[in-house]
Amino acid sequence: MIELSMGRLRSNAQVLAIWNNPIVWKNFKSRMRMQALFYCLLVLIISAFMTLTIFSGIDRIQEDSVQAARAGIIPLGIVQWVILMLSATGRISSGIIHERVTGTIDYTRLTPMSPMTKVLGYLFGLPVREYIAFAITLPFMVFLLIVGEIPLSVILPVYLVFFSSALLYHLIGTVFGLVMKEWRMSVVFTVGIVVLINLVLPLFSYLGFPFLQYLTIRPVVVEKIFPYLAENSSWRSTLPDGLISTQVDFFNWKVSTTFFSLLLQSSLIFTLGLMVYRKWESFDSHSLSKIYALFFFIGIQVFCIGTLWPNLVFNENSIFSLALAGDESSIEEFAVVIPLVYCFFTLLCVFWLLYVITPTHDEYRSGLLRAKKLQQMKASKLPVFADFAGSLFSAIALAACTFAFLLFVQATMINSGPLADIPITSINYFKMPLAAVLIIFYYYVSLEYLELNKFAILFLCVWVVPILLAIFLGVAFEFEDLTIYIASVSPISLTILSVQGMAGDSLRSADYQLASNAYWIGAGVILMLTAFLGYQLKMLKAKTKIKIAQPK
Repeated sequence: MIELSMGRLRSNAQVLAIWNNPIVWKNFKSRMRMQALFYCLLVLIISAFMTLTIFSGIDRIQEDSVQAARAGIIPLGIVQWVILMLSATGRISSGIIHERVTGTIDYTRLTPMSPMTKVLGYLFGLPVREYIAFAITLPFMVFLLIVGEIPLSVILPVYLVFFSSALLYHLIGTVFGLVMKEWRMSVVFTVGIVVLINLVLPLFSYLGFPFLQYLTIRPVVVEKIFPYLAENSSWRSTLPDGLISTQVDFFNWKVSTTFFSLLLQSSLIFTLGLMVYRKWESFDSHSLSKIYALFFFIGIQVFCIGTLWPNLVFNENSIFSLALAGDESSIEEFAVVIPLVYCFFTLLCVFWLLYVITPTHDEYRSGLLRAKKLQQMKASKLPVFADFAGSLFSAIALAACTFAFLLFVQATMINSGPLADIPITSINYFKMPLAAVLIIFYYYVSLEYLELNKFAILFLCVWVVPILLAIFLGVAFEFEDLTIYIASVSPISLTILSVQGMAGDSLRSADYQLASNAYWIGAGVILMLTAFLGYQLKMLKAKTKIKIAQPK
């Protein structure tokens, strides 16, 4: 027993020994040829010029070498960020697609290496040139940190989150590389998502959603590095208190920013790593199992609601109290944005998970054939949560969780939060959760029945065109009432209309009843479309089962 355990430990140690990974060495030999010299020299020149110029210039003007060194930390850190976050992530995505196009990845699948060895090999082997370029910048950063008298207790947390963020983005690039077919589009999408995560999503903190900024290194840098950059300046007065807090408000607890960032990023790293591992283990399997997708969704919601909690209960750390500075006249108008943005975020999570776990019709058919040959199904039924089974039960579970979480958010804001003084009838209380459930089923049956290409056409015609048509009619002909009814058939507009039930008296204008009627009309149209597509999906599956069951 002991020998078996020791053998497993040695095997795991060999897998984690990146320096002995044959895929890493293969990429090192192919990418570190003569053409890599220009890239490395360019990084060396930029790092040296930036560091020495900033340090020497500020030191000459202020005669303070400590502040001069600290002034160069952020510019050089941006260079490191570009190298490891953008360049390396894009290289992973394009490199995997190149391996797929040339057939090298199929050859690698046949090798006796474990899936984890292959995952780590590509993850650290494809961007090997970028890691070496990053290492070139390190001596200059060490110089700035030592001369700037930055303590190790500050450096370690920052670089822990830095590498955690880099690994998260690299795994995003790996997933895109395994899914997409065109390498140029893969690089654009991957780099675009990294930019979106770092530059756009943190802006939602101003709407009360600080959860998203912890996917970046920004909160830890603000907490750890900023106090050393200008100790005698008024930099703190230029930033909202919510962005310079040394702790994260998670429900009623105070959590370290570093710990929370690492915990959140680690959960996403594990999920993305599992997706890549499953694809390496079997290319035909889905990236996530249906059971894991459900638990992952619940975990993301806990993280989101936990950081949203101060805004739900309107305590002293609420974005409302910070932004409005005691002016309670605009609280209700501002507060209704929270459940609306949260609903959109939740729906996007559900849509992505359903896309990952929902089989195509060909996959469903091949699953029936496989189950028949292996004699593993009775009455032509697949296991409920098998990869090739339909996602109906998963959609039901995700919809039920969405309904419960939306009710919880609304109930908290109404009972003990900024919406406590608004009289809400029972039917208005359920408008948003019901709309979310209806939209989830609408999305699910559309995706599974039409599949991605046809669903894209449906999305354009039924989700987007009604909104554009309503805007055109409103601008060109001033058909105000008609425009709301037309736009309501789009799930996007229906979600917005569902929040009007929580509007206070200041928001309940003469058009309030019109919006309420439009909500029910839109919900009725979407319900009929969902029923029609669901019936067509049921008939398609029944025909497929009959064909499979018929003897040849």
